[in-house]
Amino acid sequence: MLDLATGTGLVALQVAKILGSSGRVIGLDNSAGMLAAARRNAEAAELSNVQFELGDAEKPSFDAISFDRLFCASALVLMSNIPSALRCWRDLLKPGGTIAFDTPSKPFGFSQRASDAALRHGVDLRYGEVADTPGKCRALVEQAGLEVVNIRREVASVAPIALDQMIEMYDERLDHPAWRGIKESGAGIRAAIRADYIRSASGDAIDGAVPNEIALCLTIAQKR
Repeated sequence: MLDLATGTGLVALQVAKILGSSGRVIGLDNSAGMLAAARRNAEAAELSNVQFELGDAEKPSFDAISFDRLFCASALVLMSNIPSALRCWRDLLKPGGTIAFDTPSKPFGFSQRASDAALRHGVDLRYGEVADTPGKCRALVEQAGLEVVNIRREVASVAPIALDQMIEMYDERLDHPAWRGIKESGAGIRAAIRADYIRSASGDAIDGAVPNEIALCLTIAQKR
């Protein structure tokens, strides 16, 4: 099993626990820092059936027809060429193998709030629009030559967040690749987007807590 853009290994480690001695998991990511954390997490969990490798999740260098399962948690929309990435991933699968991924739907919590604020100042974070409906996910899967097994929209969280925490989350998120457009904007634009975000969150706050509903599209597809 291959976990693409594994980050700190959250999905890879959970799958490794489930598989036990019956299977092996590889987590792939282009961040050495993330992989170091993933390896520490695997060691702490005493898992010997998972390994983490440095590489490009968009164009993995593994042999074709090598994996039974592929996962990509929250990273598909960050690929520079999503159709090409999905075709590459399809080629890694054995016949009958499956790929599962999630993508942001609407609403998407504080990330959507930031994206809306950025757009009002001319910064378009398009990642949230790429696969935000089951129909868009289906189109991507079918264009890649995969067969849809299941696609559904699911509300992942409805818990409100304290206003000060929501502001902290915004500031911490600026280093995330998905928000590169904000970070690379001029200082004046960045300040205006942040102020707009805070104004929006403050306006929606009830007793100091801001609604933060998060929805995802969950997709499973199969290689025939």
